[in-house]
Amino acid sequence: MAEEIPLWRRPTRGGWRVDVDETRTRADVIDPSGQVRASVAIEPVPHFTGWFAKRQNAVTSRAFETNGPSLPARTPTPVTLRPHDEQAFVSDGTHSGRRREKAGRALVHGRSYAFLHTGGQSADAVRDGTRIASFAKHGFRPHDGHVSRDDHHVLDETDELVMTLFEKLLRPGRPGAVSDILTDLT
Repeated sequence: MAEEIPLWRRPTRGGWRVDVDETRTRADVIDPSGQVRASVAIEPVPHFTGWFAKRQNAVTSRAFETNGPSLPARTPTPVTLRPHDEQAFVSDGTHSGRRREKAGRALVHGRSYAFLHTGGQSADAVRDGTRIASFAKHGFRPHDGHVSRDDHHVLDETDELVMTLFEKLLRPGRPGAVSDILTDLT
């Protein structure tokens, strides 16, 4: 049986993809021609030492390969763009609790983007107040299924770059408040 490529490693509909560095601290956004167009810091994978370190490190490594990279929680993360834009950032949202308050945000080349989670498996991308795309994740586990995207406007390269960040690092759909409470209790 051939090994399935995890969802986060698959190219987007436009041919863009994400790759991570060896230390798993940075994600690069790569355009269809293979050029790195942006880099963003990601949540580092913990490295354990001690009695059960080998087992713990194997589990966290396997979880990273399955689930993929994610942004540091609730803080704006600078995005290094090519060409350079000092103001560029992406954030996975500032609130816990209600799903609608977990909107991702990005500012790239003077454009303001929002990634609004509309359900447990779906989200809308908004540019400067106008909905430009809708995402839906199909499949229950991170490596299953695919993400579909419906574009509501013609997208340029900047839009594609941000849509790739949203699709691969934020992912459509978020758990609601009940899931947050149960996660906090564990």
